[in-house]
Amino acid sequence: MYLGVRKRPWGRYAAEIRNPYTKERHWLGTFDTAEEAAIAYDLSSIKICGINARTNFHYPFVSLPPLPMSSLPPPPPPPTPELDPSVEVCLEMMNAASYDGDDESLVIASILQSFSNSGNCSF
Repeated sequence: MYLGVRKRPWGRYAAEIRNPYTKERHWLGTFDTAEEAAIAYDLSSIKICGINARTNFHYPFVSLPPLPMSSLPPPPPPPTPELDPSVEVCLEMMNAASYDGDDESLVIASILQSFSNSGNCSF
């Protein structure tokens, strides 16, 4: 017989697992074959305990080392936001305003630009 599997009097196989951390029993279902019930137990055991899980069958993918980061392709660059015409008008109005070289005016301009995404250009 398999871990977490028992045979019902009418011939079907029941599977359940006990979570070692919470001590709760989890019902996995009834199955036509003992192997199906054992696989259900194994999947649940791997989900709960990870690579240290006790299983009925050997699963080589569980013990494989993780892929090195260099073999993964780099992530795509973030999309560049396209400005709608109302934002361009607001930016032109801000550029036309007098600029005295003040850092504070750059902060205000960036705040105004972030609010101008709504389409209203009320300064």
